[in-house]
Amino acid sequence: MNILIGILTILLVLLSIFLVFVVLMQRGSANGGLGAAMGGGMAESAFGAETTDVLSKTTRNAAIVFFVGAFGLYLAVLWAHGRATEAEENALPEFEQPVAAETSAMPAFPSESLEAAAIEATEALDKAAEGASAEVEQTTAEADKKVEEATAQ
Repeated sequence: MNILIGILTILLVLLSIFLVFVVLMQRGSANGGLGAAMGGGMAESAFGAETTDVLSKTTRNAAIVFFVGAFGLYLAVLWAHGRATEAEENALPEFEQPVAAETSAMPAFPSESLEAAAIEATEALDKAAEGASAEVEQTTAEADKKVEEATAQ
């Protein structure tokens, strides 16, 4: 389809250039203007006495072909765009999203589990601190006894 669009575009460009030249070759209504400057007299000598009729018919026919070609190009582009849109819509099928299964291992709110873990950690630290302070007191008492024995001697 892209080849057809490219060919129609090139044909329309060439046809529009041809149409511009045919219009410029015609004489104006006052026997002057751009037609005379662009070789209107040569066109008259090439086509004979009926140059005005030949150029008028050529202009009319070229304009008709130009508008039909422009409409054909429009339809080709519209059809290609419709097919591209349809291909995009059909490219990826939509699937239903899976529903996450709830497990009993996970709490409903993570913040509750974090609070419980923090409380357990604090209690473990308190127990360790009590045990450590008891050991420190015992070691201190033993050191004091040794110091007293050493001073008594």
